[in-house]
Amino acid sequence: MKAEVKFDLRELKRSIHNLAPHVKKSRRELVEQAARGFTKEVVAITPPAGKGKRGSAAKKAGEAAIKADLARVMIAAARRKGVTLQDPREIHKRLRDLRTGRINPRNLKRPYPVNAPALRSLQRELFARVGELAAGWNAGAQKLGVQLPAWVTRHGNQRSAVDVLNTARHFRITLTNAVKYVTSVATYDRRVQSAINIQARKMQRQADFLLTRSLRRAGWK
Repeated sequence: MKAEVKFDLRELKRSIHNLAPHVKKSRRELVEQAARGFTKEVVAITPPAGKGKRGSAAKKAGEAAIKADLARVMIAAARRKGVTLQDPREIHKRLRDLRTGRINPRNLKRPYPVNAPALRSLQRELFARVGELAAGWNAGAQKLGVQLPAWVTRHGNQRSAVDVLNTARHFRITLTNAVKYVTSVATYDRRVQSAINIQARKMQRQADFLLTRSLRRAGWK
């Protein structure tokens, strides 16, 4: 089922309105500036990014989280009498929490023994998925000329979209993150709203700075 989440753009619209008189930019250019800034910020706080982890540090954090999750529920073991090796992919599928993407060991008392090559194969497969959620913004980034990390762009534009409305009266950019589980990720809607607000405050600070400079040049203190 496709779910839609609406966000509050009022603060961003006010900052664009307040900045407009102080710069030699059209409203279209200011909207593009806002969209570029939002895209950079939302990718920078999309899991596994956040809490001071950005760029390559975020990628490494995501891979470390995967290794830690797998270690909680399975352990590489050799084939020997009396040991039944489990399928690591089946274990991962069964214990993965769809809301967070993390593994929930529930009441598991000890890790399942699994075949070592199969475990390494699963780990490589999961490592390759790091950045998948952030890739929901790839189409917008490409359209706006925003450069994203390679571990995000490697997932392509298939689960992202951008739409531009350009008429005599309106100019609007709509960015869509169409990753199928995006609305199931806990608190992600708040992260997106935070990225909107951060960009709004950046543009408002720019407007305040330019207004203050103009007043000083006019003799006001």
